[in-house]
Amino acid sequence: MVDVSHYRGDLIDRAGELRRDDSWIAARLRDPATRLVPVHRGRSLLRGKGAAFLAPGDVDGFPDDPRMEPIFLGIDEVGPLFAVDVSHLDERVLSGQGEGCVLEELYGIATQLLRRDASLLSHAAWLVRWRHHHRHCGVCGHVTEAREAGHVRICTNDACRTLAFPRTDPAVIMVTEYADRCLLGRQKNWPGGLHSCLAGFVEPGESAEEAVVREVREESGLEVRDVRYHGTQPWPYPSSLMLGYFAIATHDNLVIDTEELAGARWFTRDELRSLPRGVELPRRDSIARALIDAWIAAG
Repeated sequence: MVDVSHYRGDLIDRAGELRRDDSWIAARLRDPATRLVPVHRGRSLLRGKGAAFLAPGDVDGFPDDPRMEPIFLGIDEVGPLFAVDVSHLDERVLSGQGEGCVLEELYGIATQLLRRDASLLSHAAWLVRWRHHHRHCGVCGHVTEAREAGHVRICTNDACRTLAFPRTDPAVIMVTEYADRCLLGRQKNWPGGLHSCLAGFVEPGESAEEAVVREVREESGLEVRDVRYHGTQPWPYPSSLMLGYFAIATHDNLVIDTEELAGARWFTRDELRSLPRGVELPRRDSIARALIDAWIAAG
């Protein structure tokens, strides 16, 4: 099984049983020992190569200002952690919290962070983004409000009361193999010479294994068999759960979907060990790279 742990959330106790304890949550929101993980317009607050935290007293109006509506992340060895949307603040307020504090897009710097910080920051940004996109009910359009320390939103329309839960989108990603070669493709908007595994979202009423077969057929014209599960990775760009697979193609005649891909080609293991000029592989914090590396190592 592939071990892609860069964004896994098992480094804190999510303490789900405490989310419904309103009195405990309220006390923690005013506890100086509580740490806030701020998210500012999708960016995370860093100090050096790690996460930077705020205390409840560092932010004017917290926790009463409804724009900041905190979300309980869990507890680590230091204490409780809450994600908080501070997008209404001037970013200079945040960068002035301490020497070296900066706001950064997580996607660009995650590989430079320790697993612990990448996991925590992506967890916070994921939930803040979900809250931002679910401020109104998808059924009737009324305003929603938080429940269970931010992990549920409920419609305020008494005739509706629809519940919304944090969204995770399952997607399959696969190494397709034929005669000791693997297939890698390029999307049109990818930078440089990046080549990666084929991938796509699981559709309603479809198993993950069926999605592998369909996506490979749609994007490359190949039929595959022996679909084998290999591992998963939460991928917070913006909210996917990547399901990694290997599959064997029944032939190697490519018919590329030019709407989806700029191109695709077969690679031997030797070619991937010593990349041809102009070819780049995915970043090392991705399940795509882990799958490719596992395929290379298996030869």
